[in-house]
Amino acid sequence: MKKGLVITLVAGLLAGGWAAARTPEPLRTLRADTDPHWELKLGIESFTDVELDEADQFDGYTATAEATIPFADRFRLRITYPFKTDGDATIKDDQPAFPGQSIDIEGNGGVYDFLTFTFEHQLSFAEEKGYDLGWYLGGGTKADRLETTKYDPWDRTYDVFNHTGNLIHGGVRYDRRHGFGEVLANLGARYYFDSDDIYPGGNKDGFLALDLRAAVLFSPWHQLYPVIELTYLGDLSDLNQLSLIPQLLLSLGNHLELKAGAVVGLGGTGNQLGGLAQMVVYF
Repeated sequence: MKKGLVITLVAGLLAGGWAAARTPEPLRTLRADTDPHWELKLGIESFTDVELDEADQFDGYTATAEATIPFADRFRLRITYPFKTDGDATIKDDQPAFPGQSIDIEGNGGVYDFLTFTFEHQLSFAEEKGYDLGWYLGGGTKADRLETTKYDPWDRTYDVFNHTGNLIHGGVRYDRRHGFGEVLANLGARYYFDSDDIYPGGNKDGFLALDLRAAVLFSPWHQLYPVIELTYLGDLSDLNQLSLIPQLLLSLGNHLELKAGAVVGLGGTGNQLGGLAQMVVYF
């Protein structure tokens, strides 16, 4: 009896009977809809020519893990962990030691993305209003410092970037379905404090940055969803990361999504040309 029950449950899971298939979410712009599924995400982003405080032409990658936990119908907790960054850069010409020298940057953390805990609350539902609307608030800290081969001849030590740092972020999210697909928008802001070596405009340890995202997700061809996305992170001054991200989202059964996109920088200090890939498991 017990053996037969186990076989039935496993067969149902393999057949996709545990949860209904859903429409995937764009790579960066998130829905206001507090989806009832638990999610696990694993992603990687490559980047080129990113500018920091003491270094420029930063080329490399960051790998990130994320978990989303829904509760009480209209709430979610999101945990984001950028666990690995690796790349190389060039010391800026205005630095007192070794300008123009190539250096390595590596660490178990992110550059502008920190280890964060985010509370999300949905206010309006598409079934009632025709659109979903919600807000989010959270914060976090640097996961780990970024070690560099930038040598300090006065202290006779190697420098570290972002060896301290904290983040508070918040904003609103919106999504609405249309005949051609779906429109999503996020209007938010981040406040960095006690940060180090990441602001392109100089040694500025505290700064406020807008975090704006918008996407159009088109109706699928079979289970393949085309998306066009535009994002901006910056303070309209020395920090400006404006990116266009065309992407494809593939829904595989009822528990797995694969996503890939190209990041095209539209000037500024952020990623000038890179790629994004993500795997999502949900249940």
